Amino acid sequence: MVKKSLSFFPLHCCFLLVSLTVFAQTAVYKSNFVFKDFQVQEPYGSLLISGNKILFNAGNYKIYAIAKDSLKPIWETDIVSKSNAPPYLHKNTFIYSNYEKGTTTIAQYDLDTGEIIKNLSLKTINSKPYFANNTMYCTAVTDGGKLVAYHLEDNKIIWQKNIGQGVDFQPAYLKDKIIANAEDDNWFAIDYNGNFLETRSKKRTSIDSTQFFVRNYKFLTHDGREITQDFLTKNQLANAEYQTRTSDSHTFILAENQLLVLGNNRKKVLQLDLETAFPTDNFAYDAYSSILETRTESAWFCYQNYLIHYDFAKKKLLRKIDLTRWNPHQVELDNRTIWLISKNDGLLYGLDFEPDQKTADFIKAKAEMQREIHNPKPPDKKRIEAAKAAEEKFKNKNN
Repeated sequence: MVKKSLSFFPLHCCFLLVSLTVFAQTAVYKSNFVFKDFQVQEPYGSLLISGNKILFNAGNYKIYAIAKDSLKPIWETDIVSKSNAPPYLHKNTFIYSNYEKGTTTIAQYDLDTGEIIKNLSLKTINSKPYFANNTMYCTAVTDGGKLVAYHLEDNKIIWQKNIGQGVDFQPAYLKDKIIANAEDDNWFAIDYNGNFLETRSKKRTSIDSTQFFVRNYKFLTHDGREITQDFLTKNQLANAEYQTRTSDSHTFILAENQLLVLGNNRKKVLQLDLETAFPTDNFAYDAYSSILETRTESAWFCYQNYLIHYDFAKKKLLRKIDLTRWNPHQVELDNRTIWLISKNDGLLYGLDFEPDQKTADFIKAKAEMQREIHNPKPPDKKRIEAAKAAEEKFKNKNN
């Protein structure tokens, strides 16, 4: 059920000491949604930013859409269960779970209203999908773990391949092929029409009597290099839980106590001991950890309740923001706004911090470009091009 909602309230200002410089940081928003059975020991929730909307998958069996400009909820819709999985965007819709006639299924929702458009013939989606026109490629559960090509407009499966427990691993969606997991660190290549491809390996595996070539490794870098167990062992990551993120030029590996940045051909750009670089008296094993944003020479990440901006090219700390007060469950960056879900109460907070000059200039240039693009008056192409050039200039400076 979808409801229109208008309630919100602001908070008073607070100030935090950031690194060696004091930056003003203001909590500008706190949701006041009701959580009757919230448990600090087991918080749930996720965030997704889409244009002027914040989608807040809350721990009270609801998803809320909140307008960033007015900070007012636009709609809310009931969902089947609590989850840390985010909705997945596709054009002006999003994909998420639904409960229909006693069965959990996946549904496509209208992003503007929160209403269900249609139910899909999938029980779960287990990794981030890839969309090409009206086709969704994903790993999903539908009579077992499958790699699926699903036509959203026709609402039917185009093709599917059994991959068993590989369903829980994120595929790599490349220009002309998909690299997916077939259990036990075995990865195979398949084209977008569902045809298995040969690899450089002579090793084969089979699922449901279908044989195909596989290679054994942990994951691929931004330039398609294999990261093996031996590589992780050599870099003190063999027994660590880690997460990865890639840009066009780098691969980032964030573990409990280190950040590893790789360039092309697995060249080590940075191996940062986080405990040494950012010591803390109250180390928390359950502290939120995530790579939030990557740039040409820097990265934003969360470590031990700190939001850190680090220049990995110059090996220099740019910004360190203490989020301990909010004890984050998830964090998203949106220019100068920090959106987070707090483990303390499960609520959504918006924090506004005064950026350094480079970041402020970058935000100003980007805002000017957006104003020109969305200006109802006849567009001034020269001003738009000038704003784009200014944004690129400040972006390069910031990197």
